[in-house]
Amino acid sequence: MKNALDLPKNTSPTLGGLEKVSKDSLKIQFSKVSFFVKENWIWIVLGLTILSLIHSYWYFQIELGVDKLLAKHTSLSKAYVNSKSNAYAESFAIGKLLSFWWSILYDSRSAFFTILGITILLSEFNYQILFKNLFVEEGRKGKFFYLVILVFFYGFIYLLLNAIIDPKLSPIGFPKFFTNFWLISMVVYSYFAYASESYIKIRELALQKTKAELVALKAQINPHFLFNVLNNLYGQAIVEDSPKTASGIERLSRIMRHVVEETKTERSPIEKELKFVEDFIELQKMRIPDRPNIKLSTEIFWDGESANIAPLLVIPFIENAFKYGISVTNESFFEMKLRVENKILLFESRNSIIKKADKLEMGTGTGLENTRRRLDLYYPGRHKLDILSENEVFEVKMQVRL
Repeated sequence: MKNALDLPKNTSPTLGGLEKVSKDSLKIQFSKVSFFVKENWIWIVLGLTILSLIHSYWYFQIELGVDKLLAKHTSLSKAYVNSKSNAYAESFAIGKLLSFWWSILYDSRSAFFTILGITILLSEFNYQILFKNLFVEEGRKGKFFYLVILVFFYGFIYLLLNAIIDPKLSPIGFPKFFTNFWLISMVVYSYFAYASESYIKIRELALQKTKAELVALKAQINPHFLFNVLNNLYGQAIVEDSPKTASGIERLSRIMRHVVEETKTERSPIEKELKFVEDFIELQKMRIPDRPNIKLSTEIFWDGESANIAPLLVIPFIENAFKYGISVTNESFFEMKLRVENKILLFESRNSIIKKADKLEMGTGTGLENTRRRLDLYYPGRHKLDILSENEVFEVKMQVRL
């Protein structure tokens, strides 16, 4: 008997849908805010710095008072001077002096942010307006003028601070300290910002170059492969009128679809790639007569574990084996093993090398060189490729960690 309290659970997707909409809207709002902050951060810092500066001026001029600040600092300075005869007393006096300035910064609640904001604004102004346009872009003359401007800028900040800060605070040395601090911060900030931008540009250029090379390699592989297959099918259709032609066209359709669709992406599912290799081999076998002088042995195995692979990675080796290793009249062979286990691809192939006097198309090694380059780009430090050609036998051993 069903208990009266065993009510059916609410399987309505309304609540989940509302939660999803709410999360999506929050993400959109957050992205808008982050974009606004990223685009206008310098104005935000400027506004906060002005507010902090106003509060700091009020605190030191009205709340604390210049006379009180100066008196306390003078007493601590005298204690430091009198303590130089004793190392312990000197350390204690220095500690009290530092704790005094720390307490001043902490109690004001805004002095630290004022100093930080002015440092950021001056450093960014120096980097964007002076450093990049003069020191970086204008060569030796630009570097000279940049140094001259820094000297004048140093004098300008020093005189400005002397005019703004109360003359009673001159013994403390505010103008000189902050002028040196800000000038050093400007130079250090500019060098680090330029180094960071240069690194990002170099990385982006390397990435763009890699993508361009991969696109170029694919562009070289695809037409070459498709034209060869079409030629084979055409020859088969001329020689014999048989059901093999229909089967070949079906396989060709799958091959062309794979080439067109999968090579648009950087990775292809391993099951699709293995099916593509199988179709390609069967299509090549169709044009080869069943004769005792031709020995073909192919094995493809996959353990079923999901993995992705760079499209058309092993095809150049198989294509070359059929093109340059199989002869209708001479003894020839092709042996291949392709295994994918634990996301590790193992490819081994051996084929005879047939030298025909009437061969119209000679191999240039472009396909093999492209494959080497693709392995270096897609699997740096994760592959091993050995190619051996001797005693009229061409042998390939490749291992790739997918």
